Amino acid sequence: MKKLLLMAFVSALIASCSYSLVGRGSSLPPGLRSISIPLFVNKTGQPDLDTIVTTAVKNEFIRDGRLKVDDSPEADSELTGEIVGYGLQPVAFDSSNIATDYAVSLTLNVTHTETSTGKTLVKQSVAVNWRYVSSGVITSAESQRVLATEEAAKRAAESLVSLVIEAF
Repeated sequence: MKKLLLMAFVSALIASCSYSLVGRGSSLPPGLRSISIPLFVNKTGQPDLDTIVTTAVKNEFIRDGRLKVDDSPEADSELTGEIVGYGLQPVAFDSSNIATDYAVSLTLNVTHTETSTGKTLVKQSVAVNWRYVSSGVITSAESQRVLATEEAAKRAAESLVSLVIEAF
């Protein structure tokens, strides 16, 4: 009898537990299938950051595929964003005290809104840092900085997809 009760308890426990694989679950309201992503507002002095970040965010939502990117007024939701922080800091130096490694930091404020109701689904800041090695050649160093900025934007976009779709 005890064995039967234990088996029933374990079965009930297993049946009541549910889980989903990270990257496939969703906390979105039912019926939300598309997202509009207008150009992020660049509140930093860094040129072209609005285009870099917006492109990275759109590409990440397209890659994820759970919300269709639709920049028409018919989209079910809208993700608006502001780029409120950009930094470039040296983090390592060679024996001549010349910077060899840098860290790019990026801070975004985002709001995800359901368009039919105007309800705010997510309102949060996202901050990322990306470290890279720089060469001493100025033209190469600048292209490395741009690539590092694009990588930081990609990392921020990955965080945004998790934040918007999975609510974490």
